[in-house]
Amino acid sequence: MRTPQAKRPIVESSPKNDEIFSKLPAQFYEQIIRDVSTATWVRILASDPILKKGVLEGFSLQPGKFSRMLYQPQIMSRLRRELQTDKIFFEKIFAEWKEEQSATVSYLAMLDSDFMAENRWKIRGLIGPARFCIGLYALGLLNSQWVMDAVLEDDFWSQPPDVSLFDLLAPTLSVWGEFVEKHPDLSREFLESKAGNGFFFDLEEDQTEQRTGRAPELREPFGKVEKKLKKTQLELIRAGEQVNSLRRENESLRKKIRECETEFENKLSESLNRTRREWFERYQYLDKEGAVKEAERLESVLQRTRRALELQKRADEEYGLISDIRAKLLEIDLSLDHIEAVYAGSLVVHKEVEKVKEALVSEKNRLLKLPGIRKVIGAHHAGGSEIVTRINLLDPIPGNLPEINKLLKMAGALSEIGLVSDPAHVEEAVEHKKRQILERLYSQFEPGREDRPPETRFQRLEEFISAGQSSRYDLFIDGYNVLLRVHGADGHFPRMDFTQFREQFIEAVAAKSRYFAKVYLVFDGVEDSRDVQANVQIIYADKTKSSADAVIIERISARKDKNILLVTGDEEIISAVQDRIFALIDVVAFYMFLFE
Repeated sequence: MRTPQAKRPIVESSPKNDEIFSKLPAQFYEQIIRDVSTATWVRILASDPILKKGVLEGFSLQPGKFSRMLYQPQIMSRLRRELQTDKIFFEKIFAEWKEEQSATVSYLAMLDSDFMAENRWKIRGLIGPARFCIGLYALGLLNSQWVMDAVLEDDFWSQPPDVSLFDLLAPTLSVWGEFVEKHPDLSREFLESKAGNGFFFDLEEDQTEQRTGRAPELREPFGKVEKKLKKTQLELIRAGEQVNSLRRENESLRKKIRECETEFENKLSESLNRTRREWFERYQYLDKEGAVKEAERLESVLQRTRRALELQKRADEEYGLISDIRAKLLEIDLSLDHIEAVYAGSLVVHKEVEKVKEALVSEKNRLLKLPGIRKVIGAHHAGGSEIVTRINLLDPIPGNLPEINKLLKMAGALSEIGLVSDPAHVEEAVEHKKRQILERLYSQFEPGREDRPPETRFQRLEEFISAGQSSRYDLFIDGYNVLLRVHGADGHFPRMDFTQFREQFIEAVAAKSRYFAKVYLVFDGVEDSRDVQANVQIIYADKTKSSADAVIIERISARKDKNILLVTGDEEIISAVQDRIFALIDVVAFYMFLFE
């Protein structure tokens, strides 16, 4: 049905209108495109070849296929761009829109502008925001202040309609209902006509009963129309649901396609860059002159290194090593102490002893004047105590570590009895010597450690013990293997009796046994025997029957669980039980844990 357009002045293009048009969303232009029939679009494009070529580029130019292609996103985008940028083209299409949507324009023309301003949200919900905005432009009201404020709000284009819009229809339906009751013949004639086909006025239930009661001849036409309308509405709802479902599916597929394209482009770019790098690496520029200079420089550095080492060797031969000077100073001090004891206890002192004493003092003074002597005796020798000097002269070997720990505990007591004036000075010297021993111990065994699977070795033994996790595990220690590995690797053996040193080691293990569930310390002995100290079971194996290695292997193999920690460097034991223990503790790490 085409309704004659209402005559209302149209506002010409102005800067104010242009400002509003620049802020209108794409929905405004898409509604114009959709409201104009495909036949009209075919006619318009056929009359303008340049426009047709620009809009349908990449698509079929046959008119019969355009109706199916019109709503393609790319074609819609091109038409929308033409409407936004070409004012002449916009006015041409807008004239076609007013012709085909004359009912909307006529409906708005019947309304007073103040009425539309007051009920703009209801009218917007009734005919849609885009058509309402287009109709206002057709009536020349787009530059009104209330229109500008409304169309520039986000809710104007996105808020769904609500039931309040039926307030606009209630008066109209009431008037039409009374007219139908008074003039049933005219109403029937209008509904049966071409213009009235499809119209149905859904009156209130009581009005419908009153109308059908007074005009039974209208009951059948209204029933058919109502049935047809309900069927159409159901089909429209189902079609809308299918369209929405297909749109969501289409959008999901487009999103996946974009993701796949992006992923493919990234992988392709990465592959190309990797291939380029590989090829470019094969053809790197070789600076022959620079290579020769680098080789000459390297040879010069090596020659200087060899010469420097040779000079250092001569210096060592002339002045001696730190360990040698330390040993000599210590022996001189011990000899002087012995001579002092002779002076104190002997009635007659032989002249040769006096001469030796003078020679020893002279040699000591000579040694103390050697360059670098502070490395031997420490920075505080001058004016320092004799105890600090003796501590500095101790060799940094593992055998002295227990004595250093004892001396650290005795510093306070020595201060109380007056033998040491500054205990902090002594403690500092003891800590320095202890650090030297531990550093030497660690550096001595670090390169020679076997590479083992990460799951069978501790990277941080102290953290494992301090966290309390070790209390769930039994500890097996190969005693003599630990002592020989620590004290016998570089030829430095303890000066004390080995049995006494073993007892000292047992005492240290017993002191730290509280950190484990149970500790088994195994030694080779003359005969089988057992001893218990604190949480430690000390086992001596008869070497004629079974070695300490065999005892450890037998006891671990008999266990059903793997809650076992093993301390040894013996490869035979490790290879035999490595699948039955939780972890292997490094010998050096364990020894440092005992005496730190």
